[in-house]
Amino acid sequence: MFNCHINVEVCSSIKAVKYLYKYIYKGHDRASFRIDQPDADGNIDEIKKYVDARWVTPPEAMWRIFGFPLCANDPPKASKSMLTEYFKANQNHPWARNILYKDFPGRFTWQKGKKYWKERVERYQIGRIVSANPSEGERYYLCVLLNHVAGKTSYEDLLTVDGRLCGSFREAAERLGLIEADNTLDDCLTEAEQWAMPCSLRRLFATILVHCEPGDVRGLWDRHFEPMSDDYRRSHTCRIEVEQMVLLDIRGMLQSMGKDIADFSLPCIDDAFDPTEGEAREVIEESNVDFDINDTKLASSLNLEQRVAYNEILASVERGDGGVFFVDGPGGTGKTFLYRALLAKVRSKGNIAIATATSGVAASIMPGGRTAQSRFKIPLSCDDGASCTFTKQRLIMTPGFRITC
Repeated sequence: MFNCHINVEVCSSIKAVKYLYKYIYKGHDRASFRIDQPDADGNIDEIKKYVDARWVTPPEAMWRIFGFPLCANDPPKASKSMLTEYFKANQNHPWARNILYKDFPGRFTWQKGKKYWKERVERYQIGRIVSANPSEGERYYLCVLLNHVAGKTSYEDLLTVDGRLCGSFREAAERLGLIEADNTLDDCLTEAEQWAMPCSLRRLFATILVHCEPGDVRGLWDRHFEPMSDDYRRSHTCRIEVEQMVLLDIRGMLQSMGKDIADFSLPCIDDAFDPTEGEAREVIEESNVDFDINDTKLASSLNLEQRVAYNEILASVERGDGGVFFVDGPGGTGKTFLYRALLAKVRSKGNIAIATATSGVAASIMPGGRTAQSRFKIPLSCDDGASCTFTKQRLIMTPGFRITC
């Protein structure tokens, strides 16, 4: 009846809500125009006459008139916490200064309402500090200090070693000799084994290899191999096969962090157990992206302009001659609809279609979408000499095409 494509937005998931709200944070709508008025000699000063105008829409004007915040809505910060009150308890109870933070619940109870530690009068209770990952930096080293140092009365006191105030928790841990060896890394893995699943342990192990520079990598591997392989050992009885599966999993995690497993003193990977046959991880990921069978039927619902773009882009893909196509249109005119049809068509033929966007919200509304920074390793700070950490092997992909929003 209307002879046009109508885009209907249905808020059925959190992605739809993010898609709607992203327009508030996109910034001002802008219109640039130039007024050319020659001077007495007939010359035009283009720089001086250039005007950058801003068009404020009625919804944005209302939002600003009422003073509603557009961004930077930080949650309120609590003035008291278990740790700050632990420091205060050490100030008020000198006899408690030989108790480690993790053992404090054995002698005190935390009063949630008034937020303070009260001396325990009933049964003994076991406490545990929330686990921290080495990649979390200062939070991890704070946990290391709290696990080994007792009786501190403030953050400054915790950072003070031999009368010297350290600039960071890591520096304090180093001066105390807590992270000179791999003891803390071993303790970290041992603690995580109590609650973490094998896959999480492998991720933690890979993180330690990348960020913590352990001295005895093979020793950590030998001591924690059993917990890291629990899931594989349930379905495979051959130890060599299980070891290779764990190594392949860790290799993929290291590759996602830009590292090669060959750089670490771990057991070698046998090619007989490697199903990827040396294929780049990015190629495997994009090849395994699923497509909705219903998206393959979207081509029949395209309007005339969408059909023109659809046919021309697919023809270029099939010929393999490449090309750059710019699809433009106001919000709600069916650009994403066209992208979904193209992605499904290319992927249904077994080819690779890389869907990237400049923001996470835009990437989330496309099947298999990712930000361009994530997929192509584009640095966030493009200084002089900056380059993408994208290897030559990653560029060798099955013929396909790329969509960027």
